[in-house]
Amino acid sequence: MKLKKVAALCNANKAFFLFDENREGGEIRQWLGDGYSMYLLSGLPILDENNVCAMFDIPEKKRKKCRTKRQPVPKVYSLEDWERGERAINDEWPTVEYDGRIVKPLSTSDGMTFVQDKYLAPLEDIADYLRLFERADTNWGKYIVAKNGMEIAAIIMPYDIISAGFVEELESLAYKCRQTLEAKKQQEYLKALEREPGPLFREGGDAGEGGGE
Repeated sequence: MKLKKVAALCNANKAFFLFDENREGGEIRQWLGDGYSMYLLSGLPILDENNVCAMFDIPEKKRKKCRTKRQPVPKVYSLEDWERGERAINDEWPTVEYDGRIVKPLSTSDGMTFVQDKYLAPLEDIADYLRLFERADTNWGKYIVAKNGMEIAAIIMPYDIISAGFVEELESLAYKCRQTLEAKKQQEYLKALEREPGPLFREGGDAGEGGGE
């Protein structure tokens, strides 16, 4: 987990939200996020509103503009390593840039959803072991769980980007890609014809009439 990138997300959104997860035996695990994601904090002391910005070297001037809050993890979300009904997301789609944001498409049980690519950046160092899962909260809203092996490393909220304009842009992109592919095939075919030897140079070729005796 790249905690500096977690802090960068919080700083960009001017929100440092701490979430306490009460574990068996009285243990507290903390999570940090910007309101649209939260990431597991491992190997750190328990943080609060007063020291979270200092922990991540946020200048005093910027701290005054940031919202900080510490609260229990909302009950609508499950932080168990396995949850009944969760669904693994195994497909790979290219990211898409639209309206100034880069989003990653994910195939879910009811179609497609998207997450902003920036929320995957803190997980880059565990990318080889990272798997995404779809879960439903207690209000039947969808959220995405990122697991490092079997352990949850982050929760990421889907980004509502699907609109008529967005779909039209994708359709236009797909159409232009298809045109480019067809043109490429045609160019390759013409180049292959140019490279093809004439009858006189074909192996075992017959020169035909007028070839001499």
